[in-house]
Amino acid sequence: MSKKKLLYIHGFRSSAQSSTILNIKANYLGVEVHAIDVTHHPVESIKMIEKYIADHGIDILAGTSLGGFYTLCANVDIPKIAVNPAINPETSLRHLPEIGQEVEYFNPRADGVQTFTCSVEDLEEFVGIEKHITPDTHIVGSSHDEMLGDLRPQYRQLAGDHFHESNQLGHRITPEFIAIPTGDFYKVLSQFL
Repeated sequence: MSKKKLLYIHGFRSSAQSSTILNIKANYLGVEVHAIDVTHHPVESIKMIEKYIADHGIDILAGTSLGGFYTLCANVDIPKIAVNPAINPETSLRHLPEIGQEVEYFNPRADGVQTFTCSVEDLEEFVGIEKHITPDTHIVGSSHDEMLGDLRPQYRQLAGDHFHESNQLGHRITPEFIAIPTGDFYKVLSQFL
């Protein structure tokens, strides 16, 4: 039997070479893990994700933070798992010290670009972006997200019975969290393997 294909979308300032993606590849050997570099421009990033899924026969889409937002917004008919998604990036990212500054990406990117600037005006691109919540849309939300705060009520509203509260992680998925075979992310993922 062939492995299921998972496309994992990184968060703000990260890349397809993030430690999260590398750790998922190392720990979930029964999954063929794909990743692509996205940007802080939602329309272009969501189109790129949708095209990649169609072109590569992806079975499951997942993402964290801004990647979780893109996961929720992708108009695809496959299971989706958003971990601590930045559901309103136009406001939730506004407080970051990086906004308006040229900053480096945390990890190398395939296109060779290593710096970018996200302006307050860029954040307005997120206003009105439609979320495509389907019956197979799941949200894993932390009970103590140090970056976005407590968004559990909004997550419950979006995902209903497919909201999974996690007390195992903060905002980011750490290597230790990924390695937990009973971790909240893996529990949701394993439903589709």
